[in-house]
Amino acid sequence: MISDKLFALVLVVLILSGCGVNEEAEVKNIAPKPSTSTVVSPEITEGTSKVTVEDTGKTNVQDSNTLDQFIKKIQPPNEQLQKVLKEDLDRDGKLEYVLAFGLEKGGIDNIFVVRDDAGYHIIGKLEDPVMVAHLNTDMKIMKLDQTEQKFIVVYSTSEVDEAEGFSIFTVDHNRISNLNYNYPEATGQGSRKLEDINKDGVFEDVSYYRFQDTQKHTIITYQKFDSTGPEKTKVLYENKNKKFVYPTDPKDIIQNYLEDHYLRNRFFIHLPEMAEFIALSASPKNNFESIIDFSAMDYTGLDLNVKEIAYEANQRVFLVKSSSEEEESNQGLVFTLEKQSGMWKIMSIEMNDKL
Repeated sequence: MISDKLFALVLVVLILSGCGVNEEAEVKNIAPKPSTSTVVSPEITEGTSKVTVEDTGKTNVQDSNTLDQFIKKIQPPNEQLQKVLKEDLDRDGKLEYVLAFGLEKGGIDNIFVVRDDAGYHIIGKLEDPVMVAHLNTDMKIMKLDQTEQKFIVVYSTSEVDEAEGFSIFTVDHNRISNLNYNYPEATGQGSRKLEDINKDGVFEDVSYYRFQDTQKHTIITYQKFDSTGPEKTKVLYENKNKKFVYPTDPKDIIQNYLEDHYLRNRFFIHLPEMAEFIALSASPKNNFESIIDFSAMDYTGLDLNVKEIAYEANQRVFLVKSSSEEEESNQGLVFTLEKQSGMWKIMSIEMNDKL
């Protein structure tokens, strides 16, 4: 009996003292550290739409299963998810997702803009403005000036990488607009780029025209990315000297002069080198197009048939026509050159239209 009473007394003491019962655990609420923005490539898995979002905002946001399910729902047949971008494009406080799908890896065939607004829904599709055969290879969300507006930029190339261009889209709530696009549709060759060519925080729509002419000219034309403001031009020399080099052969002088004639008329530019070639009492007539076919300038270069028809001391005369003209025809331009101070100069240019 005494032992039972002793056991009961010990039990009461333990209960009253609280030893080992409802012991408080110290819990510290640790706030997560703010994460920095990262851009990662999409995680493309064969036959699935699981993707890592490229977050262009200030924080990283984990993709939910709901977005994965929505992507699978709208995925075009036989196409794979190529890229996902996330941004509040119209700055209304609601996120937009830009989803790119394609038949082959690295190719983009369909682009949808989706809003996270009480659930995911499509607000529109980017309609490709380029009218000739091409491949859309990449897309980005970019700031193109010093404002906070964001633009969707889609980059395009030709199948053999002889052409490159871009398209710019804006999103205003439920309206998607093509602001501008530039692609070498006429020739299928050349580079059209978005560049801050003046380094002033505003991007330009820049076109590069590279020619296989005597001086290896590259003509650059550029204008503000939204096609407003004046268009400006630069002339580069892509020869090994990176500057104008006066030709030593009379035939090369004629070739160079006619090439510059074409470039001047096409781009409305002043080429000071043209004046160095000539020593004329009167300006030559400029309707050379009726005699010379300049159409190859945009492709392989100006193809001329330059035939010497007279030679006398320091003077030489040439009949110039397009290589496509019949050999026996005398139709062409007659260039007379004279050597002055060791340099050949053009003394006259006359039309010879006699067949």
